[in-house]
Amino acid sequence: MQKHRLNDKWARIIGVPLIGILLILLAHDSWASYSWDVWIVKFVKNTLFILFYWESNRVIFVFLRKKFPRPKDAGKKILFQVLIFAVFITVMGLIVAVINQSLKPPENHETFLDELKDTMQKSTILLFIITVCYEVAYFFGNWEHSLYESERLEKESLISQFELLKNQISPHFLFNSLNALITLVPEDPQLSVLFIQKLSNVYRHILTYNEKNIVELKAELDFLKDYIFLFQMRFGENLIIDYRLTEVIDHIMIVPFTMQMLVENAIKHNIISNRKPLTITVIQENEHIIIRNNLQKKTSGVESTHTGLNNIINRYKLLTEKKVDIVITDIDFSVSIPLILENTAL
Repeated sequence: MQKHRLNDKWARIIGVPLIGILLILLAHDSWASYSWDVWIVKFVKNTLFILFYWESNRVIFVFLRKKFPRPKDAGKKILFQVLIFAVFITVMGLIVAVINQSLKPPENHETFLDELKDTMQKSTILLFIITVCYEVAYFFGNWEHSLYESERLEKESLISQFELLKNQISPHFLFNSLNALITLVPEDPQLSVLFIQKLSNVYRHILTYNEKNIVELKAELDFLKDYIFLFQMRFGENLIIDYRLTEVIDHIMIVPFTMQMLVENAIKHNIISNRKPLTITVIQENEHIIIRNNLQKKTSGVESTHTGLNNIINRYKLLTEKKVDIVITDIDFSVSIPLILENTAL
């Protein structure tokens, strides 16, 4: 999931002096009796004090957000935040108390412990206010960002559905499938029944999962095998599929129709003939599915717009930090799709 930048410029510009004024107004002594020079000195002193605390708290906030970015790590983040703040308040309380004790006039009889207690109380209140401001701002910023990402994901999903409809439920797909079926019926009725079952499975899967963001790898592999079967009825032994999969695929998810799109592109843009058979390899490796095919591009015909591939890349950007890798050599074309564990799905 993409991270958004912490934009708190105006909060810092307005918040620091505003809290500095509030501290003067809420002081125990009568602020109304202050002369302008005392006002200025107290304001500058408070502003520097608050600025140091604000910037220190900001550093801690940013560090913890990077270390614990996921919502499920909120407990750990709060624990670390409390511990860091406790140490920070104690150390700063000692430093400020020592400085104030050394600068206080002789008639001031406040003890070091009183000074330390007062400083730590102010520090705790100040850090609490700043932390609440950042947490609220982060929550609403995250909420707004999530809405934006949801809209993007919905858009990508619509594009994916459009590509799916264009590539599979188009008259060309039906025409080719029915043509193969017409040829097959008189030759092999039993195989014809199997062909119809596979075609039905393909459309059932499309109707079931076309609005899902993720789908179980097993279900997607079953769909892919049914889909490829329909093409193998057309191309026969000229279309070679090599599966290299591990047996452990439970609780593993994938973005729906990604493998199908890549297989579709390989068939669409490469020559398939007796002299030049097309080999598509489906490999499960290091939490990735790799779709690889030998390159034998058509010199004329369909021109690639890369819409389907860009759609796959963009959908994965929204769902996970793992990247889709594309490798093109002189002899083959491969795309590595990240797998998503079920308990880490966003």
